[in-house]
Amino acid sequence: MAANNYNYDLIENPSARCACMLLLDVSYSMHGDPIEQLNKGVNQFIEEVCLDDFASFAVELGVITFGTTVTELIPIQSISKVNTPVFTASGATSMGSAILRAIKVLEARKQEYKANGVPYYQPWIVIMTDGEPTDDMVYPQAANQLRRLGESDKFLVFGIGIGDHCNLRKLALACPSNRPPKRLDGYRFRDFFKWLSASMAQVSLSTPGVDYIDVPSTRGWENIQI
Repeated sequence: MAANNYNYDLIENPSARCACMLLLDVSYSMHGDPIEQLNKGVNQFIEEVCLDDFASFAVELGVITFGTTVTELIPIQSISKVNTPVFTASGATSMGSAILRAIKVLEARKQEYKANGVPYYQPWIVIMTDGEPTDDMVYPQAANQLRRLGESDKFLVFGIGIGDHCNLRKLALACPSNRPPKRLDGYRFRDFFKWLSASMAQVSLSTPGVDYIDVPSTRGWENIQI
């Protein structure tokens, strides 16, 4: 029934959509200050996008968390209808399974846009992790699939390493070669999500169908300080 409600929203609000899927590491190593700061950063992101008249109609948000299990905490939907999430940390780091879930969800959502005649921007996927994947049998295939989708402009993929122990080399396997992952300075989630909300607002003002990689909000990724 919930999925049908999201389709009603496509009919009621025909604005061009930009889906943003957050893949968030909630493994045990995120316990304490990291998970608290992540909560604050995501909440700030939702609030700032909702304050923008255009972005609040255009941006759809989904959140998938990964610890030992993968949870679709927020099904993809209008960001203005998202209830503020609360994250807790426990378990391992099933990042490969989370990536596969995100690809499946976003591909299905694009088909729903098409079926309802709603124009859309290519979806964004943001992966945030403080370690490295523990699902070694799944991650290489999942990372390769996401990387290819990013490099063929089917998704905009952003990798964010949290803390000093994040394996950026492994995270880079899931990211396009022209947009390698970045490491947060400390736990400055708010700085990153401030950039992300501003980027979403810029995209919502552009025209679907242009070069999705080269929109103003994603230029100079290598120079962005977070």
